[in-house]
Amino acid sequence: FSNHFFYRDNPLLTFPSPGITDSWYGVHDVFVPDGRYDAGTARNNRKEADRVVDLVFEHFRTRPIGETLGVAALSMAQADLILRLVEERKIRERDLDGRFNERPKEPFFVKNLERVQGDERDHIIISIGYGPTVESGAVPNRFGPINREGGERRLNVLVTRARQRVDLVHSLRATDIHSQQKGGRLLRRYLEYAENPEKAF
Repeated sequence: FSNHFFYRDNPLLTFPSPGITDSWYGVHDVFVPDGRYDAGTARNNRKEADRVVDLVFEHFRTRPIGETLGVAALSMAQADLILRLVEERKIRERDLDGRFNERPKEPFFVKNLERVQGDERDHIIISIGYGPTVESGAVPNRFGPINREGGERRLNVLVTRARQRVDLVHSLRATDIHSQQKGGRLLRRYLEYAENPEKAF
């Protein structure tokens, strides 16, 4: 995706992956149909955060020891909510304490978009957070740093943090995005890519 949309004439040499038939790898679309963005005081999406936390605990219960994980959210409010929910669930499910701390050089993290640069993990879960609002169900095309000048560069960083798998968790559809900002337009393209990579190109 980044080679196609961010670099002129596809100059990057990407590593081929011969022989990989495991469907776990790659970019995976995780749509949360009942997710709602609280555009008021909270400015987060609880249903989407709950789904992210489920994926975090599923990873540590099912994936091989040593396989690293990180969570990146588009907004600080969404990242803070996800981190709080993870910590609350860790208290209830203490059998996984060791899994969260097994790779001290690449520890599990939850960060917002602007803090994730430089981090790389085997598995990255991305939470869009923004979506249909609690009040009206409409989708305001406000996507935080993505819509600012240079937002497309932040998006490029975000979608290239994973070595093996990306789970893109979202409550809005690509067709909900009508932003004229470059970052917003490319976010729409990435949602289309997660849903159908061949069609996106």
